[in-house]
Amino acid sequence: MLRELSLTNFALIDELRVEFGSGLNVLTGETGAGKSIIIDALGLALGTRGEAEQIRTGAEGATVEAAFDLQGDEPRRLLSESGIECPSDEFLCVRRLLLREGKSKAYLNGRLSSAAWLRDLGELLVEVHGQHQGVALTQPSRQRLLLDAYAGLTGDVAAFRGLYSRRQALRSELDALSAGEREKAQRLDQLQYQRGEIAAARLADGEEEELIQERTILMHAERLHAAAHLGYEGLYGEQGSVAGRLALIVSKLREAQRIDPRLKDVVEACETAIASVEDAAAQLRDYRESVAFDPERLEQVEGRLHEIGKLKRKYGGSIAEILACATSAEEELQRLIGSEERGQEVERELATLDEALAQQAAALTARRKAAAERLAAAVRQELQTLRMEKADFAVQVRTRPGSDGSCLLAYGADEVEFLIAPNPGEELKPLGRIASGGELSRVMLAIKAILAASDQVPTLVFDEVDVGIGGGMAAVIGQKLWAIAKERQVLSITHLPQIAALADRHLSIVKRLNGARTEIAVQVLEGEERVREIARMLGAKERTGISLNHAQEILETASRWKAARVSGASA
Repeated sequence: MLRELSLTNFALIDELRVEFGSGLNVLTGETGAGKSIIIDALGLALGTRGEAEQIRTGAEGATVEAAFDLQGDEPRRLLSESGIECPSDEFLCVRRLLLREGKSKAYLNGRLSSAAWLRDLGELLVEVHGQHQGVALTQPSRQRLLLDAYAGLTGDVAAFRGLYSRRQALRSELDALSAGEREKAQRLDQLQYQRGEIAAARLADGEEEELIQERTILMHAERLHAAAHLGYEGLYGEQGSVAGRLALIVSKLREAQRIDPRLKDVVEACETAIASVEDAAAQLRDYRESVAFDPERLEQVEGRLHEIGKLKRKYGGSIAEILACATSAEEELQRLIGSEERGQEVERELATLDEALAQQAAALTARRKAAAERLAAAVRQELQTLRMEKADFAVQVRTRPGSDGSCLLAYGADEVEFLIAPNPGEELKPLGRIASGGELSRVMLAIKAILAASDQVPTLVFDEVDVGIGGGMAAVIGQKLWAIAKERQVLSITHLPQIAALADRHLSIVKRLNGARTEIAVQVLEGEERVREIARMLGAKERTGISLNHAQEILETASRWKAARVSGASA
């Protein structure tokens, strides 16, 4: 879930920080106020291509930062595969820096990343829909994922993918085992060399870290020795040391204690201090004697680190990875040595896997086809409520041909495509080829309303999907968005007061002049300010009593409708 978005020198924005909440977040404002700039900035943070024109005039670069509260296993799995840790009690921080010369940098929790990798992660975090941004819904791959989520097949497909990956690995291994003797001999030599080189280094886990620490101490040995000597002499060794002065003080205080027993605790505290000082002095003396500049040992440590560095460049980024590479090389070496026997084992395992995959693929196909009928019927019903009563909608499930397992892909044997005929008498055609922007937005809204509880993307952005809609349909669209927001965080840019009135968090985007420069500000609206904004959205040129009363009535109607739905759900 998106928690915060911070922008610096982006478009018309000098500096801006926007906080989002769960539920329905609505962004409103005058036409041209900069609402879409917020969505563009979020897109940049999630890997879309940046342009130099997006940098504020006079600035050398723009920065966009987004903080996410991660939900679900997939984003964490993807981060983990790239070595990026994100504890469950911390937000994931994404930062994108756009430079004037057209280059950009991307960071994940402070670690440099690529825009392409960021896009892969972004698809798991945020889904944007709008008049010109509903492309994801038109892609058959995305449509298959939606059907699988609706059918409750996500876990089954993941299990199938695991078996499929195993089959692909076995096929690759069988190809390697079947390779020519010359290639096999070359591979054997390579593996034996790798094994020998790593074994000769006699690496140990944690060795590099210990060597780096030792090198640091050796390089600063004289400074450490001087500090320890100064500390020892000052505490104990020299005339007038801390220990000596404390002893003199204790002696005087003991005499005073004989006169006034109340000084007993003070005397004991000073005696304890003497013991602590003497203990510290002894430790400093021992440390001083142990620290010495040893150029020969420093050279040995540097040489060992250089040797480890060479192995890291060849076999992995750490000693653990180098040792893992050695283990992998040894395993492959043994497989090649016994290639004929292993080849027979692989063929038997492949036959078993092919049979299991064929059975599971058939089961997935059957469940997809059954779910396709249910999903299509549900979407048609939702479309009726969205004033597309005469539209026809179907979910096509096509099984790839092939009985030898060649038809199988990582998700099974099926291709899924959404088909629509917006008007009577028209032929059903792929959604992306026939639906207009407004029709696509309504179909998307219908599907999201159905899949709100099962869809895996935690944040949905609706960028003016209500264009060209008004009256009673505006209230219907708003109610759909609110219902979706009960399961997923929703961000909606809208010009319709009926939608804004249903917001759980209402943000107003305002463009204003600051001297000779145009700036954009964001304000959380509550109470009277929200009433005035609703009145503005109603088209009132002046905030009169009539327009304000109308706005208040819309807000109260929305509040009653929400309360009724919450009450009904809890009943």
